[in-house]
Amino acid sequence: MKIIFDPEVPENLKEDIRSLVQEADIEEKCPECGAKEIYIALLGKILDVKCYECGHSFLEIEMETEEGEE
Repeated sequence: MKIIFDPEVPENLKEDIRSLVQEADIEEKCPECGAKEIYIALLGKILDVKCYECGHSFLEIEMETEEGEE
């Protein structure tokens, strides 16, 4: 699947996020519309992984912050 990142996702997190998504074993295509692109947005501390075409939610991942970060 092709991953499309929201512009607000920091560059330094993208490779870690790619690894998390691959470990989550998301289907190769959306079960709702058949699209092969996912969209990843960072909403506060939540990574929202959705179908780029129809918005079907694959999963949400809560990000931990390192001490001293907010």
